[in-house]
Amino acid sequence: MNLKTIKIAPVLVAASLLPITETALSAGFTDWATVDNVEAVERSYTIRKPVEKCWTETVRVTQPGPSDGSYTNELVGGLLGGVLGNQFGKGRGKDAMTIAGAALGASVANDSERARAGQGTGRYEEVERCETIYETEQKSELSHYLVTYSYGGHEFTTKMNRSPRGDSMRIRVTVTPQ
Repeated sequence: MNLKTIKIAPVLVAASLLPITETALSAGFTDWATVDNVEAVERSYTIRKPVEKCWTETVRVTQPGPSDGSYTNELVGGLLGGVLGNQFGKGRGKDAMTIAGAALGASVANDSERARAGQGTGRYEEVERCETIYETEQKSELSHYLVTYSYGGHEFTTKMNRSPRGDSMRIRVTVTPQ
């Protein structure tokens, strides 16, 4: 064996023992504790689901009446109203009556055409209507257990995923110096 190897070997052995010693001291031991109380804790939540609701409605479908889409009726009504208005009044009043008659005649012609268009032919059709509504449902499920236990004259509380069986449970006891 060479001299360098002999000097390094004790240092490596001592360094590797140090973590083992700390781990051995902090690992602790297991023991039994008395279970004093177990409380199931639930978590509540809401589920919101979109639901499409559809129904059939009977609606009247109208087709517009005859309309030529031009202003001819209004122009003719305005001219006739202007001629009639011109027959009344004297001087400046005659001009005012002509303008008023023209405006009134155009307005009557427009109203008449709109009334005819609104009285178009119609029929009834079944139409499907749909809307999305949201239904909610309240749910709850087990979240965890709050377990109160006694050990060495002291009381402790912890959260656990499952309920301990019986009146006692295994615990890990760790002792560390201060």
